[in-house]
Amino acid sequence: MKKLIPDILSALRRGERAILVVVLESKGSAPRKTGSAMVVFADGSSGGTVGGGAIEYEAQRAAREEMLPPDAAPAKTLGYSLSSDGTGDLCMICGGDVTLHYCALDSSPELISIFLRALPPHDGGEALALKISEGSPTELSFSAPGGTARSAARFEKENDAYDGVLTLPLGEAGRVYIFGGGHVGRALVPVLAFAGFECVVFDDREDYALPEFFPEAGRVVLGDFKRVGESVSLLDTDYVVVVTRGHKNDYEVLEHALASPARYVGCMGSKRKMAMIRERLRDEAGLPEEAVARLIAPIGLQIGAETPEELAVSVAAELIQVRAGGAALS
Repeated sequence: MKKLIPDILSALRRGERAILVVVLESKGSAPRKTGSAMVVFADGSSGGTVGGGAIEYEAQRAAREEMLPPDAAPAKTLGYSLSSDGTGDLCMICGGDVTLHYCALDSSPELISIFLRALPPHDGGEALALKISEGSPTELSFSAPGGTARSAARFEKENDAYDGVLTLPLGEAGRVYIFGGGHVGRALVPVLAFAGFECVVFDDREDYALPEFFPEAGRVVLGDFKRVGESVSLLDTDYVVVVTRGHKNDYEVLEHALASPARYVGCMGSKRKMAMIRERLRDEAGLPEEAVARLIAPIGLQIGAETPEELAVSVAAELIQVRAGGAALS
């Protein structure tokens, strides 16, 4: 959702009407989850996605033809069947059901103010809330309670008419801290950013910790691997990817990261190297076995990756898997 906000704001400032389409509920093998969003603009263009294929085509058509006209209803909720035998509303065979909510956005000062506050960047906890009531315009509001960002949208349904409140998180659901600004680090940032992760790059070399090398990163930190905690604070929603230039630096970062509540801690390296580092973490750092066992190594999905770019794809895939609620397989 947060990626759509600048374009929505631009349209509203031009005085144009736009239609926000969001997934309220999905069941079975429906392609997108609650909170997936698309916006359809006055010129017929759109951004975001609610599932692709026939469901998206129908959503775009309904937004353009039934919602964009000035005299159209300000909001409506529609359910679609994606029958596995191809006989559902959209003749799709993926199976499942999807409920979409269509919300007209006007250029009122109040709504523009809400989207101005919702513009990135976000520190955590920020969200857009849509209060849905059948037969009434959707009420949008912005909240910034602070604290840890929610990892997923949620819909608090009140009745079968789909009245309720849909909360769309705007803050990052955990950052990826990349320790090492070399070839792999540089390849990782654009891939992870494209997948919706906020990246922080950390290196101890002045000629590597340069923001111009990482234009997609949220922050680039020049620091000491021995004193990581002085520069970053790892939360239980964060991911740690260790790709430094040597085992000494890897050990120093891992000593701190594995003692933190970070959601994911992975390190690039051979099995022999990682066995030695694990032994040092137990014997020298005194980390308990359960902490050392959290270390993911080798890092990334095992797809035969060799080049920095291939490694970036494999690591990004593993983080997406963890973010979606799965477990790292390394």
